[in-house]
Amino acid sequence: MSQSFLSIGRLTRTLFNGQTEALTFLPGVNVLVGSPNTGKTKWLQTLDHLLGDPTSIDATFDEQLLAKYDSATVELLVGDECLYVERRWKEAGGKTKIFVNKEAMPAREFQHLLLGKLGIPLLHFPKGNPLSGQTWPELSFRMLLRHIYRQQRFWSGIADMQPEAEQHACLLQFLGLAENIYTEEYGELVKMRLAAERLAARREQYGSTLNELAGDLLAEGGDEVLVTADTVERAEKQLEHDLDEIRRKRILTLSDGRDRAVPVQERGRVEELSERRALLIAEREDAFKQARATQERLDEMRRYRTDLSDELARLSRAEDAGAVLADLKITHCPACDQPVAPAKVEDDAHCHLCHQTLPIDPVIEGLGATRLRFEGDRLNGELAEADALLDVLEREAQRLVRQLSAIDEQLGMLENELAPARQAVAAFVSQEISAIDMTMGELSERQRQVRRLKGALELGDQLTEQIEKLEKQIAPLQIKVDEKMAATDFGAAEEELATGMRFYLQELNRLKPGVWRHSEVDVNLSRTGFNIKIGSRRWNSTLGGTDTLYFLMAYHFGLLWLSDKGHGHYPGLSIIDLPGDFLGESIEDKENFIVQPFIDLLAKESFSGAQLIITGASFQGLGGANRTKLNKAFLS
Repeated sequence: MSQSFLSIGRLTRTLFNGQTEALTFLPGVNVLVGSPNTGKTKWLQTLDHLLGDPTSIDATFDEQLLAKYDSATVELLVGDECLYVERRWKEAGGKTKIFVNKEAMPAREFQHLLLGKLGIPLLHFPKGNPLSGQTWPELSFRMLLRHIYRQQRFWSGIADMQPEAEQHACLLQFLGLAENIYTEEYGELVKMRLAAERLAARREQYGSTLNELAGDLLAEGGDEVLVTADTVERAEKQLEHDLDEIRRKRILTLSDGRDRAVPVQERGRVEELSERRALLIAEREDAFKQARATQERLDEMRRYRTDLSDELARLSRAEDAGAVLADLKITHCPACDQPVAPAKVEDDAHCHLCHQTLPIDPVIEGLGATRLRFEGDRLNGELAEADALLDVLEREAQRLVRQLSAIDEQLGMLENELAPARQAVAAFVSQEISAIDMTMGELSERQRQVRRLKGALELGDQLTEQIEKLEKQIAPLQIKVDEKMAATDFGAAEEELATGMRFYLQELNRLKPGVWRHSEVDVNLSRTGFNIKIGSRRWNSTLGGTDTLYFLMAYHFGLLWLSDKGHGHYPGLSIIDLPGDFLGESIEDKENFIVQPFIDLLAKESFSGAQLIITGASFQGLGGANRTKLNKAFLS
């Protein structure tokens, strides 16, 4: 945990004419005093802008002040290190930039830098319900600053206008608990739980929609049933049985019609023709399949022959090029372009150009041409084989075309002979057959839909498998998260903050008896939220205006109280801009008692380097504090 305190040194504003205005703050308590409209709040707003404000200076200064000032600088003391932080809003492109030791960076990068130097971990936290599916935002320095810097306009809440989830995350960070709660494992667990819940909702919705749309397909006795694997299988078997029955009925109907329509002496001929027709149809189907396969093989062989021809053409071009270049000799050096002189050696064992030893294997004259001829012979041989195969396949294709034509001709003749018998049978059974065919079509369509339903059920099973897989991954992760959560002592942390707040209020009563008449402060903290009570009631429903100020001062004191504990992340800095209607100039030293507990606290050795900056109208006679008075009033 961090022991580095953050404090403010010299705060400077540069005017348009190059002159500067400056305030100097020291470790410990600093009171910035002056009558109304002397610029106390504007100085603190300038400091706020320097502390990583991502917005433009336009939101802080009005047009008159923007014209008056060109830039602002502050010395930030982080432990023993000093950072010079500057904002240059008049510089092109500088309105949203922050200059740290003259190096420009975006506001977010500056916040990361400051968190790192203070030893505060950079975390992401759920803004609301962790399972809402929203992206977890970054717990930034600016969020923490809402609790460090109390603006004059914000005296009605712990951190006015800051969502409660952010307030809770900031408190956990200050108390050193956030890194045990907003862990990577917890984030991963939330993602997995969210994914599992979405899959479960999808499965439930899918099942509901499936029952709504397909329940009547599986109806038994007029009653709709739920779509399950058993009901689908039962419906599939029933439909298969019904189709078999309707087919048998069709055959019997046709047979009965034939018996009534065709004379006995002609039945043998009709049966013979029907059998012959069935054989021809089967034969035609086989011939058609053979013809299609032959045509595919023929197309493939034609493509192969084309590839061989192209390769042979390329080989021929290479041979022609080799013949042209074969007699070329190296006469000039490729590096300096000077004529090449033969090497001065007595044997032929060295190259005349590079003077390296020649290979032992003799150079075979015409080796390249021999290889080209070999490749050409091989390609010509394959081309001849391809032509022969093409000839065979083309003849086979022609034969199959002739066979199909002959079968079609025979089928036509049989159809003509069977036509009178069909017409006679149709006269008896056409209506019955039509009704049977219609029923068969309906059953077939229903069977198709039931089979699709079976496939749809498999999707539901896949969703279940995905959910079970996620749950297996969630279980060990949940154990890790639970172990870290069990090791997080919320009770001790909330008691530390409450102790600091109680101590401050007790000091107020010691310094000014009876100023705080309410019950003790009680802090309740958990993984998901927090509340601060006065007795048994929430503080903001119990306290009035002045008591609210005392309470919020106690809150800031309680946060400073945490700074030296060694296991938290409060940076030891508090900036408080008191409301103008509370401290008027006539008060003089009467309200010094609200600052005295801070003076006593920061005087301790363990708080060396910690700092309070507080505004007021007078604080006359307050000892132990660095007092800066502003005298010039600015009136519009």
